[in-house]
Amino acid sequence: MFSSTVLSLPGHAATVATSQGDELISYIKLLPATEQKKIETYESVIRDHLNQNFSTIRTVRILTTHYPQDVEQILLAAYQQHPKRIAVISRAVIRSEPALTTDVLDTALSVAPDDCEEIVRMAIEAEPAYIDDIVAVAAQHAPEKLDSIIRVAITTEPDFSGSIVRSAALSSPTEFFDALVNAVTQIPDSAQTIFYAVRDFFTDSEQSPQTVPATSSEQWSAFINQAKSSGVTREEMEWFKEQGYITEQQLAAVYENGH
Repeated sequence: MFSSTVLSLPGHAATVATSQGDELISYIKLLPATEQKKIETYESVIRDHLNQNFSTIRTVRILTTHYPQDVEQILLAAYQQHPKRIAVISRAVIRSEPALTTDVLDTALSVAPDDCEEIVRMAIEAEPAYIDDIVAVAAQHAPEKLDSIIRVAITTEPDFSGSIVRSAALSSPTEFFDALVNAVTQIPDSAQTIFYAVRDFFTDSEQSPQTVPATSSEQWSAFINQAKSSGVTREEMEWFKEQGYITEQQLAAVYENGH
């Protein structure tokens, strides 16, 4: 099945770098020589199939079906052929082989970190059943973009808000709460949905205290302010006071003083 023709990775790099940036080439150069050799071989296979009027998408699907253990190398070979179609190629693999979703996402985010939102949205639309893993992988790759990851995930699949909040909190507990407040600010129409997802998460966390992310009174005050401005009532916020997360003074400062 494999062609004996092997492409020269360094020689091909300049073409890709001009259109996609240095991330793809830099990532490949950090891989062991054996991995780079596999990428070259798979790229040769893809080129041979293109000459036989097979599309890249069809070829990649065939390859990942037969060689799922080499999904990263197959994707990198395909990305080099079409560096502007990383999301499209990735979607095709996820839809044909859902079990490879996290591997595909991990590879795509490694070589195209600036496209994080597009890649996360693509993965969720392609295979929403893996939304927990998608959020977790994205959060590990880009914790500084956690608010955007939460926003994209919730707007793409609002019915999975509880899973999204839980996955984000467990994957990136340090950044979670600030990111959550920012996400509510960005999608105020989803504020109540997020509010109930947060309450459910903290309710579950009461059974496992180690899963509760560290929060400060300032962060909770910001959460209360944003919740109120998005239509969450004081009565709905009472649960957090009863559980000791916020104080009566914090609630009064927002709901009684007209903030």
